[in-house]
Parts: sequence; structure tokens; C-alpha cells
Amino acid sequence: MRPRDRLLAAVNGEEIFPVPVDVMENRIYPELESGLRRYYGLAEDDQEGLLVALGAHMRWGKPPYVGPPLEDSLVQPDSSFPYRRATRNIWGSWNGSNTWADMFDRPLLSAETVADVEEHRWPDPDWFDYGRLGLGADALLEDYLPVSDWAERHADYARVVGAFDPVFGRIMDMCGMERGLEHMASRPDLVHAMVAHIGDFLEEYYRRVASECRGHIDFLEFGDDFAGQQGMLLSPRRWREYFLPLWKRLFAVAHEHDMKVLLHACGSIRAVLGDLIDAGLDVFQTVQVTASGMSPEELKREFGADLAFHGGMDTQHILPRGTSDDVRSEARHLIDVMGKGGGYVLSTMHLLMDDVPVDNVVAMYDESRSYQPDWAAGAVH
Repeated sequence: MRPRDRLLAAVNGEEIFPVPVDVMENRIYPELESGLRRYYGLAEDDQEGLLVALGAHMRWGKPPYVGPPLEDSLVQPDSSFPYRRATRNIWGSWNGSNTWADMFDRPLLSAETVADVEEHRWPDPDWFDYGRLGLGADALLEDYLPVSDWAERHADYARVVGAFDPVFGRIMDMCGMERGLEHMASRPDLVHAMVAHIGDFLEEYYRRVASECRGHIDFLEFGDDFAGQQGMLLSPRRWREYFLPLWKRLFAVAHEHDMKVLLHACGSIRAVLGDLIDAGLDVFQTVQVTASGMSPEELKREFGADLAFHGGMDTQHILPRGTSDDVRSEARHLIDVMGKGGGYVLSTMHLLMDDVPVDNVVAMYDESRSYQPDWAAGAVH
């Protein structure tokens, strides 16, 4: 079976041995990525060779940005900021190192009325070329390929297109966390107006992606972070009021184009995971096992009949600070619990960052191939 066939079978509920694995978003932080290439004897620019060496079953892409030039700012070094660049994003806030800080302006920080929200320069879906795909921020414009060529290049792998482009998180970014949370509690008029603009853009963006990619990809990726490690950042009732209707609309776009829905969401989202399933969620990515109420055993027991899981390997403690034996033990645990009954793709619960030792990454992916769980005898090989 090709990696694509194995992964799709697992997502559809078949027990697959060895379990499918992935590199989250096909992205690894630069220092660690270079170390892994050296370990496997690969050329410094051989990203595909590294994905093959790790056994990744998925390939991730997105359309290129072709809109107006985006403002670039140099973050000067001081006691708390590294010397990095930040770029104003299409929403008017910033992407880059430490852009959460107060030194970066928030375009809706001072919004007091719905008219203020309406007057903001909201992004235009025309700013993207939906006929081409690449690895997003890590790709040069000339590296993007026509959709059919990109799909053919990755035909052996499950193909994912989309972006982590949040709704709740975008409001926090544009207003600032404190003001954004105040609005969630006391200014539903402003929140609904912001969600309407963000949702209109995302729905059209994903509709164009899905239309161009129909027959070429398997999953549409969505994402939002609306929970911390101890629970939701707003009440489930408020979340359902503000955001659930939009997720239903967005997930419907994927299903209307014969694609499955993959949602990235960090933190303790268990309180609304059932709502997301009812809205059409197929694959829950991240599975942050370090968050409250997010143990693999509980998630599998409560939601495993209706949902596939992608992630679970601890990037907070075990991968960066544990030994290779610790990593192998956790990989076995996840395979035992989440792999049984199908519906599991072993991956990390966040991007592989530079604080993770090379040997620990190798141990995780090696164990996924060598470990034989009790349920393996009856699985599809």
C-alpha cells in the first residue's frame, strides 16, 4: 500500500500496522532540520528526502500570496528580543518573532463601534493564486507548481491544502489579547462584526482552494487556537455563539468538494470537541496530551468512534527534555491507545523545534516502524 492509501484507510477507521506517521505541516525548525539532514546523509536543501527518511505519509501545501507588498519591519535586539524581521500580514497585524509583544500595533485595538470594524481594510481573496501550490512561507514564489503538477509529484502521499488561519485567534491578534477577551464578554456586536469579515474571507478562500484542488487533494486544513492548557479561553457557550456557525460553513466547503476536514487546535478543547464533530470535523490535529482533559485514553474512548486523531507526541517535555528511551516509550503508548481500532496518525502535537535533539526525532519515527502492539496481528499491513 502507498503511504496515501495507508493513511486514508486509518482515517476511515481501519487498524493499520505500522501506524501512519507524519511531520506536522512538513515543517521543522531550521537548526533541527539541518541536523536531521546530516544524520541521514542528505543534501542541505533536500526537504523531500528528509520527509521520506522519516516516513511522513502526508504532503502539505498552500496557494501563494500574490497581493500587495506587505510591510517589513526589523525588530531591534535588546534584552528580550532577538534580532529578527517581522512582516505585516494580510489582516494588518504582524507575523514574526515575538509579535505578541506590545511594541507591535494592533489594528483593531481602539475599535469602539461596528463602524470602526467595517472601516478596517480587510483582506481580499484575490490576493492568492489558487492555481498553484507550494509549502507556503518556506517556499519561493518560483517554487510553487500548478495544482495538477503538485498533486502528481506527491501522488503517493495523502495531500493536505489550507492554512492555519484562525478566527478567535485572529481577533486576539488584531485587538490584543486583553481587549479581545473583554469584547468576547461584553461586546458581542463587535465580535460578530469581526467574525463576519474573517468568515467571509475564509469561506471564499477555501471555496476557491477546494474548487481548484478538487480531485487532487484529500484534506482541507483549518486551524484556530481558542484554548489554553487548563481549559477554553472563553466559555463553551460563547464559543458556540460566536464561532460554531462559521466552522459549520467552512467544513461544509470541504465536504461539498469531496475532501475531508482536518482542524488544528491546541490546548484543552474537549468541551467543544463534540460540537466540532457534529459540525463535520473528520481529523483532529494536535491532540495536546499535556492539556487538561486531553489524555489519549479519554479522547479515544469518548470520540474515537467518530473522529480520527493526528498528533499526540509531547513537544513540551518528552521530545525536548526526555531521553530516546522516553520518546520510544511514549510512541508505544500512543500506538497502543490511539492506533487500536484505527483512526490515528502518529505525529507531534506541535512543530518540531530547535530544542528537540536529533536522536529523539529519530527515535520517535523509528519506534513507529519497529514496535508491534498487541493489536497488530489483526491489522492491515
